[in-house]
Amino acid sequence: MPLAADVWTYLAFNDDRRLKPAAYAMPADVRRDDPPPLLPNGPFGPDRQVFLSTLERLAAVRQPWLRRIYDRVKDHPYMDPLS
Repeated sequence: MPLAADVWTYLAFNDDRRLKPAAYAMPADVRRDDPPPLLPNGPFGPDRQVFLSTLERLAAVRQPWLRRIYDRVKDHPYMDPLS
């Protein structure tokens, strides 16, 4: 449902919110409801299967330079595809 221009202008540009003072820090005895986020086990890297399937769909994979990359990644599954 489209909004009237004056309603959109009010929502987008009117800032009549009242700011409340924030606490300096959360007290030590307060327990959080949510657990801390999980951390990765290692550095980020591309998924090998997604990388290979993307290359397979390219017509340029028939060119020798890209075919060498494709074959190297397919033959060495634990190697970094971008190295």
